[in-house]
Amino acid sequence: MLTMNMARQISRNQSISVTARRGMTVRVAKGRIWLTRDGDIKDYILNAGDSLEIAASGRVVIFGLTEAFVQVDTPERARGVWAGFFARLTWMGERA
Repeated sequence: MLTMNMARQISRNQSISVTARRGMTVRVAKGRIWLTRDGDIKDYILNAGDSLEIAASGRVVIFGLTEAFVQVDTPERARGVWAGFFARLTWMGERA
C-alpha cells in the first residue's frame, strides 16, 4: 500500500491501492500508469511528468503499464476556520 507523501517504484502489471484524500496529488516521475478511482466513471493514463489532483476522497488504484516511479503528495493543510476569522478581524481593524 502506498501512503501519503511517499514515492514508490511500481513494476509493470503491478497494482497498488491508495486511500486518497481530496486534494491529494499523484505524480509520475518515470514510466506510465493507469489510475482509477472509486465513484469516477473515467480512468486516467498518466505518463512521466504527468500529475493528477484527486477531487474527492476515496480509494484509488494505480496500475503499472510499464515500470514506473510514482509519488503521492497530500494537500497542504487547509486554513482553519479561526485563522480566517482572525484575519478578517485584523483587516477590519486596519480600516477603522
